[in-house]
Amino acid sequence: MSTRLNNLGSVLGTFIVLMLFGLALAHNFAFIGTPLHPFLLAIAAAAIGYGLIEALFAFVVAVAIYFLGLLVYQGEILPKADPHVYILFSFVVTAVVLGMVQNSRFRQLLQTRSELEEVRNESERLRQRLQVVNTANQKLNERILGEVTTVQSFADIARRISVLEEKDLYPALCELVADFVHAQEASVYMLQGDRLMLKAEKGWESVPQEERALLRDRDLLWTALDQRKVVTPLDLEKLPGQTGVGAARHHRRLICAPIYHPQSGEAMGVISVDRLPFAHLHGHTLGMLGVIAKWAGDSLFNASSFQELSRQLASDDLVAGCIPPILLQDRFQQAMARGQKIALVVCQLQGLKGLEYADQVWFRKTLSAVLQPFAKEPASLGRGGEEAYALIFPGQEKAGEQAEQIVTTLRSKIQTHPQAGRLSVFVGAGAGETSYEAAWQQALKSAQRC
Repeated sequence: MSTRLNNLGSVLGTFIVLMLFGLALAHNFAFIGTPLHPFLLAIAAAAIGYGLIEALFAFVVAVAIYFLGLLVYQGEILPKADPHVYILFSFVVTAVVLGMVQNSRFRQLLQTRSELEEVRNESERLRQRLQVVNTANQKLNERILGEVTTVQSFADIARRISVLEEKDLYPALCELVADFVHAQEASVYMLQGDRLMLKAEKGWESVPQEERALLRDRDLLWTALDQRKVVTPLDLEKLPGQTGVGAARHHRRLICAPIYHPQSGEAMGVISVDRLPFAHLHGHTLGMLGVIAKWAGDSLFNASSFQELSRQLASDDLVAGCIPPILLQDRFQQAMARGQKIALVVCQLQGLKGLEYADQVWFRKTLSAVLQPFAKEPASLGRGGEEAYALIFPGQEKAGEQAEQIVTTLRSKIQTHPQAGRLSVFVGAGAGETSYEAAWQQALKSAQRC
């Protein structure tokens, strides 16, 4: 309110200045009868500077001063000649037209400012989430460094397993076991379902097929997982027999240390010393292997967190306007928080990663061309996963119809490709009633195959 009063006071000040000029130059403070009237400047300035309300106020002030001038200089209160009527008409036209134009510009500027503020808020939320991850990594590093200050070699262990790629960690663990435990043969197994899968080995002459995946057995690997500690054959009730497949290899395992998730405590895998000089088979070796296994769990968790964050922040440069998964989910949740009805159309490409890179590029570009007409504002297009894309639409009435159109268009385009039989494309729509995950599952349940 104080701003509006200041604007009106500025308009009145402008008219007072013009009246003083009129008295000084023409002895006519209202410029009676002047065709190109100076008051038009004051009205135009009010419209351009402040908007329609101030422009109308300037028009009223100009008319009042003009009528006062008619009364003072011509002895009449109502204009009877054409020039007066034209002048008053120019007052109202200038005020209304320029005021409305300026109000329209103000609305556009407010909308642009609102969009910029939304982008700034999204960037801030992403920055905060990245800061949380960085803080967690820093705490992990501080904890590791705090544990190894008493033994210099432990610092080298921590440095060598501080990798961000899970596939690089398994060979590094085998190298560490060889260097610090003096193992001549070592292996790393990770738990996948009901099997232990071989991820890396060092020192083996060959890798038998039966040793790549191990079912549960009364051997040293599974005993280490069950007892949740470093074990040797002495911890078994009896040594494993020679009747099973690969029994020779099982019998040669000397020390096994379990790898556990640092937060949930769930079993993740086992580090195995398969061959070791007798001189190094002592308590210090067991303790060192336990430390390596414990830090392996921390490093695997760290690597998986980094990989998940990378996937959430990765968009698709071949799909125009594609935003990362974390931003797509955030926009969906923000729209729901504002009480808006919103729909999700999901495009799931099964088998895309199994194709040649050139074929992957072709299918992604084709999908982009099909989705672009539907991705215009206020809709949003983004990645939902490694082989999934999604569109967010305001409203829920036409989501199914739009999914049908995408299915029809996409089917006609991809069927001509020689590798179309190796790719399964599903398109479905879901309504955002409760959560992003619920809408995603609903879309997958209703999906049609292209």
